[in-house]
Amino acid sequence: MGHAAGNDTVTLTLPPDPEFAEIPRVTLASLLRIHRIDPGDLGDLGTAIQQAAGSITGAGHSVEINFRVTATEVLVRLEGGGQAVDLAAPRS
Repeated sequence: MGHAAGNDTVTLTLPPDPEFAEIPRVTLASLLRIHRIDPGDLGDLGTAIQQAAGSITGAGHSVEINFRVTATEVLVRLEGGGQAVDLAAPRS
């Protein structure tokens, strides 16, 4: 997991192995603590991230997940196996 200099984007790369399916939720939870965001405020974002990552890794592809926290929302982009999934939740 890396932190890109100059912004609040964290990138996580998962191998094509379903055993790593919980890591995106743990990463999201860590970001929420750092930015003092109540997890309940983001609704089902963690579940949606885990499902999208599981779909990509379950198809035998690695997945790169970019988490970005702005003043108004949490943005997540998952890429792998020729597909991209963009997810977002408002930040209160």
